[in-house]
Amino acid sequence: MLPDYEIIRNESPQSKRSPWMELIFSLLIIQTILFLLPSASGAAEAIPADAIHVRIVANSNTQEDQEMKSLIQEEIQPLLVEALATAKSAEELENQLSSLTNEMTKRAGKITKKMIQIQVVDALIPPKKDGSIFYSQNVQKALVVTIGEGKGDNWWCALFPKVCYRDEEPKEEPVKFWTWEWIKNKFWS
Repeated sequence: MLPDYEIIRNESPQSKRSPWMELIFSLLIIQTILFLLPSASGAAEAIPADAIHVRIVANSNTQEDQEMKSLIQEEIQPLLVEALATAKSAEELENQLSSLTNEMTKRAGKITKKMIQIQVVDALIPPKKDGSIFYSQNVQKALVVTIGEGKGDNWWCALFPKVCYRDEEPKEEPVKFWTWEWIKNKFWS
């Protein structure tokens, strides 16, 4: 026969919650670490440090001026693509853009009667989010196209094909849930 002995159980509420608290605390630490790692976003490699940006600033935020800004961007885009294709360095690209400012001004002048000012300068490039990549605000060498007073929203990109001239965006298909689709087919078909 087995000797009788007292079974001691530690059933304090603190010991039962401890594993859950450890799990939540661990998850918070992991999330904080992932949030604080800026290199994981890919922004550091997305635009080279010596890239020349293009910034087009509209006259104002009216619908007409914003459409005009888009038309001017479409009109000068072939010149930018051609300069980008022939340039072998950032300095060469800068020189080509400087020589193309008169041609860009003529093309933009066909679209609007407002004053167009085009310069290659060190400009403050505002922050931009492109998909999952965030580009922070920075002073960069840029081709700045200012339409009229230049008090409207601006459009910018780096002369880097994946940032500036994307292929057509893939259309997102609506999210479908298998369970909901099954219920709809079962009861409403």
